[in-house]
Amino acid sequence: MKKGAANIKDVAAAAGVSISTVSRVLNHSGNVDDGLRARVKRAVRDTGYSINPIASSLKSARRNQIAIVIPTLKRNYYTDIIKGISEFFYKKDIIPVILESDGIFEREQELILNLEKQWVDGIILIPGQHKEKADYAKYADSLSNLTKSGTGIPVVLVEAPRINPKLDVVRADHEAAFYAMAEHLLEIGRRRIAYLGNAEDAPLYGFATQGVERAFAAYGLTLEQKYIRNNNYTVLEGYCSMKELIEEGLSVDGVLCVNDQVAAGALSACLEQGVFVPQEIAIVGFEGTALSIVTSPSITTMIAPRFQIGETAAELLHRRMEGEKSEPKQILLRVHMAIRASTMNSAGKSLDVMFSE
Repeated sequence: MKKGAANIKDVAAAAGVSISTVSRVLNHSGNVDDGLRARVKRAVRDTGYSINPIASSLKSARRNQIAIVIPTLKRNYYTDIIKGISEFFYKKDIIPVILESDGIFEREQELILNLEKQWVDGIILIPGQHKEKADYAKYADSLSNLTKSGTGIPVVLVEAPRINPKLDVVRADHEAAFYAMAEHLLEIGRRRIAYLGNAEDAPLYGFATQGVERAFAAYGLTLEQKYIRNNNYTVLEGYCSMKELIEEGLSVDGVLCVNDQVAAGALSACLEQGVFVPQEIAIVGFEGTALSIVTSPSITTMIAPRFQIGETAAELLHRRMEGEKSEPKQILLRVHMAIRASTMNSAGKSLDVMFSE
């Protein structure tokens, strides 16, 4: 058959399916079994059928494009989340576009407004640090009212609190994670524990801090303000905070860190100051990135299911794009701890412990 001469009937015949099935696959509308989808795609290639993307887009009001809006590409934590989102949508022939807000409220608002004008089919949003802004409530409410050509544009929040009860949320269970991190240090006898947390206006600051405070309370202790330092997820900030604590002579014997980068910085400061880890100070990180393995000593870390977070958010967004109208969901994914040499020399390279919370 001459390339370009085939029509949709030819594709249906070659794939052994109905014309309506071919149409659903080509227009990305409706649920189609993966096996049937693969047969249709193969038939399109074999017959040389040519799709007019402009006409298809106008007819279906679908652009086959979603947006991922994140605060920054510099934070390693987001890499696998993005990968989980992207791999899901690539299988659906939907293109993900990644946009950075730099954690700036006004820029995030502008990005969302522009995406609505550009007719994206859905948005996955990791909000920045802006909950104290005067018009934040109005902005949060607007996220559930985005439309294109009379059709709603669904938004799924990732690694965020439920800033709008009308939106779906997917995140790691940060309260359970930081509770377990604090509990681990307390179980091995540490009592003068510093908390190198994130900024107070960070989206998940409250959940993490609640987890730490709850663990302390279970041991009849309180998290003292003098042991708290706010950080912005970087190695340098972890280093500076730890160095400051040591130089102030606060006799810290354990450190809870908001992520593995901060933990690596804290470890570097300890080694530089001649403080032995874990003999004198035990260190725990969060995220489970490769950095926690390659330091010496290796860092005990709470591993978040980053790829699964992205994949789950993508699946949820796709269901909304297909018209699912169920109640908004808040999905909390489990974490687990890899106990390493920064808290227990006897742990060797890694001892994974699962938590049911």
